[in-house]
Amino acid sequence: CSGLEQCLDWHGTSRRFYLCLASCTMPTPTPAPPAGPSSPTSGGWSSSGNHVGSGWCRAEEPTSGWSLKGSCSGGTQLKVLTYNLFWWNLFGQRGGNGGSAGKLIARHGPYDIMGFQECDDVQRVLRDAGMSSTHAYVTGGHATAIAYESATWQLLASGKDDVAEDRPEQYYGRRGAGWARLRHRTSGKVAFVVNHHGPLPVNTGGKCGGQATAYNMLRIIGRNAQAGDMKILLGDLNADRNSATQSALRDHMHRITYDWVDAIFASCPGQSTKNLGNGGSDHDAIEAVFQI
Repeated sequence: CSGLEQCLDWHGTSRRFYLCLASCTMPTPTPAPPAGPSSPTSGGWSSSGNHVGSGWCRAEEPTSGWSLKGSCSGGTQLKVLTYNLFWWNLFGQRGGNGGSAGKLIARHGPYDIMGFQECDDVQRVLRDAGMSSTHAYVTGGHATAIAYESATWQLLASGKDDVAEDRPEQYYGRRGAGWARLRHRTSGKVAFVVNHHGPLPVNTGGKCGGQATAYNMLRIIGRNAQAGDMKILLGDLNADRNSATQSALRDHMHRITYDWVDAIFASCPGQSTKNLGNGGSDHDAIEAVFQI
């Protein structure tokens, strides 16, 4: 393709060039829709009326004192995982490496809910993990997916929204947040889960910045979750623990665990966490366990 040096870029820490865009011309951003009045929903989003960032992905700043932080009580265990699968390399170049990612999941599972990034085929991952008959899934666009144990959890609603966009110097497109609202079939407890693969370059927050990326995701939670839901955010944020993205999220949610740019945030503290290793990816899978 023309403009090869400009169109190719490296992935993660592997420094391997792998992407060739059809054109090096950046697409024209879609104009931002006119801002409407703030109307907090049950679950709790309240806008200050101020904005951060510019363009289509600029974000409403929440009102002072607004937070998703709370506590969980009860006897329902919830075990979650977030995992960037390094798809182009692990599956594209190495043919899945003997199912190494799935085997890693199986060895440490079972999991109630899993968030995958760089996941072109979630069914293949579930097959490799021996979970194709136990887990259902929803896709969130941008090669992301949320899988959940269907005998234990009932899907109430799901959706997806774009929340950020890469900057021109490392441009692969827009970045989204997929979500699922799930009810535990026995206890009736509800988990609202967001899965995100963040914008590049790392620690910039993309075109609109880290605060805007975080606020756009928090707004999705506030507008779609209910007040009694346990809220969880999973993902490869492409933003490390000291970034503006994670700092803004920490102001409004508990950071449960992290490894480099991968993290789990939640509305209540976790019971335990674990780093599972990489299973052939260039990211480690991380887990958290809650009692809700």
